[in-house]
Amino acid sequence: MSAYFPVIGIISNIEYIGGNETNSATCTLLFTIDGESPAGVFQVQLPANAYVLNLHPFQLGDRVTFFYDPNAPMVLIYPPRYTAVAGAYTPHGTSAMLDQFHDDLTTSDRSLKLNLAQNTPITLPNGQPFKGSLEHRLLLVFYGMTTRSIPPQTTPEQVIVFCQDQ
Repeated sequence: MSAYFPVIGIISNIEYIGGNETNSATCTLLFTIDGESPAGVFQVQLPANAYVLNLHPFQLGDRVTFFYDPNAPMVLIYPPRYTAVAGAYTPHGTSAMLDQFHDDLTTSDRSLKLNLAQNTPITLPNGQPFKGSLEHRLLLVFYGMTTRSIPPQTTPEQVIVFCQDQ
């Protein structure tokens, strides 16, 4: 099972938590998302320390994928409110996956296998190139089409490597 769960949908509202956009102490955004079925409406808190792929400034109408830790405390309200650890702008035809990848570059739940191309950008969160092994690392993968095989396979458009203390 993946350590992080995705929530996907279209941004329908953006608020600043704890103030307004002129309040310099406000560092958390709250997005209301019209989720792709069957998710319905939900909210996502995006703290200042969350990773945002390509530093994309999210806007109303963007199709997005946010990732949250299902083991983290969560407020029991409606609509559900998730605290994101990472987010990506994912227009139709693209997807994102945040997961630990095995020896064969397959996700922990075996739902996606990577076939890297020589020109696939592989970087650290700070944008520096990463030249090490991707096996057994937490990766944020941005990709387009997949095969119909089991597991589906893709050549990612971009890979971000999160180095964790082992």
